[in-house]
Amino acid sequence: MVPLYEIEKKIEDKRKELNQASNHYDLLSDFILKLSHELDELLNRYDNLCASN
Repeated sequence: MVPLYEIEKKIEDKRKELNQASNHYDLLSDFILKLSHELDELLNRYDNLCASN
């Protein structure tokens, strides 16, 4: 099992990446949607881990 702090770090990194990318790409671009989907997956993973503890 991945420790929560590792997922929290990945979430923060992905948020930063998404915010930076949004300054350079259209918000409906494939790249932004891909990053958003990746962030959603991390958040769901985090939520599931918190619910199981």
